[in-house]
Amino acid sequence: MTDLRIVPPKPFDTDVAIVGGGLAGLTAACRLAASGQRVTLFEARSRLGGRMLTTGVMPVAERPWVDLGPAWFWPHQAHIRALVAQLALPVFEQYRDGLARYEAGAGSPPESFDPPGGADPSFRLVGGMAALTRALHEASQAAPTPVAMHLDAAVRAITVHDDHVVLNGDGVHCTAARVIVATPPRVVARDITFVPPLSDTVVDTLRGTVTWMGHAMKCVATYNRPFWRDDGRSGYAVSWGGPLQEIHDACMPPHDGMPAGYALMGFVAPRTSAAARAFRDASSEARRATVLAQLARLFGPDALSATGYAEYDWTRDALTCGPNDDVPPTAHPDYDDTLFDGVRADDPWNGRLVWAGAETSAVSGGYLDGAVASGWRAATAILRALHIPT
Repeated sequence: MTDLRIVPPKPFDTDVAIVGGGLAGLTAACRLAASGQRVTLFEARSRLGGRMLTTGVMPVAERPWVDLGPAWFWPHQAHIRALVAQLALPVFEQYRDGLARYEAGAGSPPESFDPPGGADPSFRLVGGMAALTRALHEASQAAPTPVAMHLDAAVRAITVHDDHVVLNGDGVHCTAARVIVATPPRVVARDITFVPPLSDTVVDTLRGTVTWMGHAMKCVATYNRPFWRDDGRSGYAVSWGGPLQEIHDACMPPHDGMPAGYALMGFVAPRTSAAARAFRDASSEARRATVLAQLARLFGPDALSATGYAEYDWTRDALTCGPNDDVPPTAHPDYDDTLFDGVRADDPWNGRLVWAGAETSAVSGGYLDGAVASGWRAATAILRALHIPT
């Protein structure tokens, strides 16, 4: 994302300040800017996108196409589907033709099985989720008043006054009429000081809100050809032999003058066993060798001939995960807490603080769809408070 046009940091006033440049923050920024609001966005990372992380794979570093963060959305997820359609981004269906593989445990010979049919297809973006980040950035800059973007700008304190909010932090000093906080709740509770302090109920809710997939680590191996497809296999596998628990075909169709890319992607077992902890704590070279050996067990010796390897451990990303996020929940969390509904009459912050982010959405909480829904909801709350038609 080095070609993004970023406004240099400087003291200024703005209508709405947004903390967090992930999908929720970008969605809210685009909607508010399109409605005539002056919007300033602060992102602590050196890139936009948050958990949407698309990368090139060494040693052949073509343009990025491998997603190390979220990659899928589904037909029932109306918010992300509507946004992708609005931005005219090409999509393709996740490949799942052929037999799957199952590994019962270490030393157990893998078996093939035919997955049951009838499940809804999942979809991916051509070019990876970077295409969505880029399109939202372009939309934010095409607004009547372009959104001011500040990278490497970590907000550390938010203070509310009678008629404005002040944000301070690393290279940050901003006075705004309102603020949207679109950062994972546990990170907010750990990293941002609020004046006056948030209530104990709000703080407890922030700390107790699980960062969905915060425990995740993804590993991707790229290849010259999809040999598993040639062998009549879908690339899907379930393994209790580790280190990867769930594996998928991660190929990418040709796009933007690039040829097709061929890859297998897997989710690493969480840090709940000694073996999983040892794998995550090993060197990158050792992890690569272990992953390729597992893929070879499941899909044959061609898996050892990877052209590239990439990985990302989200538990080590302090801008995503808060305390206890390395321990996975036993089920998908319930993200319907009314704390995050938006501007409320009884809000001691007088409606100047609005929450957004995938974990603040009652709709598809934790998913890309939830991030979009929350960004839209936060922007709507502010526009309605200003009596601007939505």
